[in-house]
Amino acid sequence: MSTDARVVDDPVIREEVFAHIADTFGVKIYGYVPNFLGLRNMKWSIETTGGPLFVKCYHPQRYPLNEEGRRLDLERSLSFQNYLYENAQICPGILDLNHRYIHRTESGHYYVIMHHMDGRTFKAGQVETAHMHQIGKSTGKMHNLLSRFTNNGSGWKPSITAMREKWKINLEAALEHPNPNDLVMKAIEKQGNILSALDVTMFDSLEQRWAHWDYWVDNIMIGNNDKIMVVDFDNVKFGYPEIDVSRILLSGALCEGDLRLKAVEAFLAGYREEHKLPLGGLPLAFKLLWCREAHWWLKGDMDDFSVPPKRFAEEMIWLTGMWDELDNHYGGL
Repeated sequence: MSTDARVVDDPVIREEVFAHIADTFGVKIYGYVPNFLGLRNMKWSIETTGGPLFVKCYHPQRYPLNEEGRRLDLERSLSFQNYLYENAQICPGILDLNHRYIHRTESGHYYVIMHHMDGRTFKAGQVETAHMHQIGKSTGKMHNLLSRFTNNGSGWKPSITAMREKWKINLEAALEHPNPNDLVMKAIEKQGNILSALDVTMFDSLEQRWAHWDYWVDNIMIGNNDKIMVVDFDNVKFGYPEIDVSRILLSGALCEGDLRLKAVEAFLAGYREEHKLPLGGLPLAFKLLWCREAHWWLKGDMDDFSVPPKRFAEEMIWLTGMWDELDNHYGGL
């Protein structure tokens, strides 16, 4: 078996989960295909007497679901997914048991089971304009429906103190690296300059709402019928929907150091058909995403990253370099 944490299929756990599914849902499983997209979690497309289904078994290092708080957070996220399925059909529906979406085997493996969809994910930076429009519409529908829900507490907000502390740690580590990535080092230097003058009150005009919070090309699928479907709602958070907008725009339209303007415009047009987004709000959305992610990916050891983190780092390098030009280039959108 590969040592890559993205390639996981433990036969002992698989057999236990499959047996639990058969007993719990009264179906017979007669075929399966492992799905190695993602990190650590085990996933299988299964053929059953009840039709094709999709199973995700959560890895305890990523999702310590023995902790009640984490389990309740995930249940809430999955309930949002099922709500979006029932009201907009923009994501797979989930099989529940007494209104519970997370199931547990006797030895303590937690899993979720949902409708299967045939399709593919997009290649980063190369989503076609027509598909960007479709993704925009689906995103607008998602945000419109999620805006119906409130939150009892406060959501994520950028903290200048936290960002500066994390930048300092990353800078010190990068300076000690024997062969740091030159592009990252330049970006880290500019990151420090940005943080020295950054006023996070610029985001006070934005309204907090529920958002997908992990919105990149690997979590958007196009079906065989050319229908866009959103997947992986495990990390739904109360924060800013603008994070989803800027994240998928970078993921889908940033190609070889250039943000494809037609693709951006197509997404925004589709989005605004379903949900409000003030004209000229894109630069602020990009800056908000930078505040959330720059310290995650701008690190001296970028060259050691696996493919998805390296892509995220490239996006943050681009965004850091464009910081002073965002209003000029995208303020009219």
